[in-house]
Amino acid sequence: MEILTSRFGKISFSSKEVYSFSKGIYGFPQEKRYLFLKLKEYEPFLWLQSVEKPDLAILLIDPLIFLRDYKPEILKKELEDIEILDLKKAEIYVTVTPSGKLKQSSLNLLAPIIINPARRLGKQVVLKSGDYRIQHPIFERLEKNSKKT
Repeated sequence: MEILTSRFGKISFSSKEVYSFSKGIYGFPQEKRYLFLKLKEYEPFLWLQSVEKPDLAILLIDPLIFLRDYKPEILKKELEDIEILDLKKAEIYVTVTPSGKLKQSSLNLLAPIIINPARRLGKQVVLKSGDYRIQHPIFERLEKNSKKT
């Protein structure tokens, strides 16, 4: 299969590479099938590319790269939806809101994307507890730590 994307050009893929989001992603509930694109030029970021809407690509990152203590409390019911029982077997990503200046870009820590890599299932979850924000500056903690020294 192939799609012609606005950002990456033509992408060839097999059905085995497609991840299913039965409830879509917030803001895009009708888009249910995505590819994970790990491209060297964007590392450590990756892209969640819609298979059905070629113009839709969502920038993601592993939140632990910036926040080692990020531990979202995910309800078991949420995990059951993606056929996983143990959060340790899941992959967790957060969306990135890019800005013209990298230092002004932010992470959505309140609504992580949980992936069951074995079954290629995904779900975006809105956390019920914790002090996480929708717009958490990427470099906030790094800047605070550098001011302490």
